[in-house]
Amino acid sequence: MKRAAPLAAIFLASALVSACLASGYRTKPRVAIVDGDPVVQMARAGQFLSATNPRWSEAGEHTDPPGRDERLLGLEIHGVRLAYPIGLLDRAEVVNDGIDGSRWVAARCALTHVAAVYDRRVDGRVLTFENSGALWRDTLVLRDIETETYWTAATGVALSGPLAGRRLTALPAVYTTAKAWRGAFPDSLWIDLGLPTSVPFSMKLYGVSPWLGVSREKTIDRRHRPKKEFLSVANGREVLAFTRAEIHRRGAVEAKVRGESVRIEWDPRIATARAWVTDATERREVPVVPMYWFGLDRHFDVIRTLPDGSAERVADQF
Repeated sequence: MKRAAPLAAIFLASALVSACLASGYRTKPRVAIVDGDPVVQMARAGQFLSATNPRWSEAGEHTDPPGRDERLLGLEIHGVRLAYPIGLLDRAEVVNDGIDGSRWVAARCALTHVAAVYDRRVDGRVLTFENSGALWRDTLVLRDIETETYWTAATGVALSGPLAGRRLTALPAVYTTAKAWRGAFPDSLWIDLGLPTSVPFSMKLYGVSPWLGVSREKTIDRRHRPKKEFLSVANGREVLAFTRAEIHRRGAVEAKVRGESVRIEWDPRIATARAWVTDATERREVPVVPMYWFGLDRHFDVIRTLPDGSAERVADQF
């Protein structure tokens, strides 16, 4: 009985948080209808924090160094290693960044557990993104300032506007812990916006609640728990979903995604999975994107899993 009250309080609080998130979803303006689902303008564009050309710090100089178990997106580009703590991205969900001629945007949606990095260049033009205040299929929608096109954070596809139908190029970034990344790359730089790097309490509550986004749409594919955390490799409308534990246990896995050969390997240096497309002429790293199962179900027509994935018994958590 002593444990029941705190647990009840947690779920009550999470229900209240979810109710706030869902407020007005059915009555808010529709930007567009895409593949049968509305792009819902939950708040005005620019209301939520976005960042451009952020400050970077060494770990020892960071205003709020992330705890060892905090998760992050790690990116290596032009020999420079950069870390984006997930808790910080929960507060500034869209970060425009660049170095040595490369330009990219880091995007985070806690509702569907998406964290991804995309090239900002389209047709030779560098776009600047902001949090549009809209959701599509319960996932953050970005808007570029230059053309006012709306883009989904889940796949980088342009949903509405002058560039509708185009797709941003996803860049390989790893999803791991601060401890692993710091241990492998002590010279890494860390994004520093003067904000906390821990996951907000409201998002922790949402994570353990039964709430699925704000649309209340049911998960059609019930092979896994809707909020089970997966890593994924996508090719068009098809995706391969796997857990960190599956790759850790197996070491390496060969699979196909939309007919393309993919090799997923466990990287012990940074304690996470990485993926490469391999053929007769090349081996190139491809993005591995975290996402809840219900998010995968919302965004992809075909979800493939590894053989015996349903029988995986190794803990999936970091």
